[in-house]
Amino acid sequence: MVHNRATFEKLLKNYPDLFHIEEIEDALNLYDLAIGGSVHAILEISNIYRHIEQFSSSIHWLNEAANLGDLQAMYELGNCYFEGLGVEENVQKAFEYYKKAAEEGHADAANNLADMYLNGEGVSVNEKEALHWFKFAASNHVVEAMYTLGIMYEQGIGVKVDEESAFQYYVKSADGGYEEAQYRVGSIFLDGLLGQEKDVPQALQWFERAAKSHHIDSIYNLGFLYENGMGVPRNGKKALYYYKRAALLGDYQAKLNIASIYELGLDVPKDKKEATKWRKAAMHQMDISE
Repeated sequence: MVHNRATFEKLLKNYPDLFHIEEIEDALNLYDLAIGGSVHAILEISNIYRHIEQFSSSIHWLNEAANLGDLQAMYELGNCYFEGLGVEENVQKAFEYYKKAAEEGHADAANNLADMYLNGEGVSVNEKEALHWFKFAASNHVVEAMYTLGIMYEQGIGVKVDEESAFQYYVKSADGGYEEAQYRVGSIFLDGLLGQEKDVPQALQWFERAAKSHHIDSIYNLGFLYENGMGVPRNGKKALYYYKRAALLGDYQAKLNIASIYELGLDVPKDKKEATKWRKAAMHQMDISE
């Protein structure tokens, strides 16, 4: 695509549902700033192209920003090459962009770089380098990195097994809002793992936090706890509520548990019709997955 102000304006006018006249004027002002070398404006123009799924043009502007030394642009280019958005998928180039941005201090790039070292994508597996970059990202508040460090310390990947350090990293990640970590901490308290005392009420609280982010396993576990009266009074209606949420997100077992609650009449009226409906839904899901 030819990149100039006129073609940019014409393109925006092809999307009247997305860009009103005032927004087009603002975008054109950004374009002028981008041409003048404003990195912020260049990134905004790239985002506009990405928004309308003109990925190759988005890449063009990301390259402009990266050439000016912008770390966010390097990070996003790494993502594009890793996922094959607007360019042919190329994990080696993704690795190069992540590494360059990480070495200049970009925390999210460091997390992705660490993942590549850990999984051997675009580079040979190097657990020592993975640990280094995960720790750098974690020290800069990347919650996914904290969670992965928890896994590494729990399983002894690149380090000696250290249950206390694993637990602390999981908790830091969970406190930072990462739903996978919240679920993991809940599971630790539910089963008394990593040197922690079994504490079902604590597990319940962590599952509830993860459920707010629609974490399917946490939602299912809440249904299970209420169905069986674990850490809370047994409550079939609440169990049904959580199981139905999990079922809508695709959980097969939740559908079977809903059928069971209706069959037994667990704090709800017995309903064979509903039980049959949910059991059939579970069986249908199993058939499709096979």
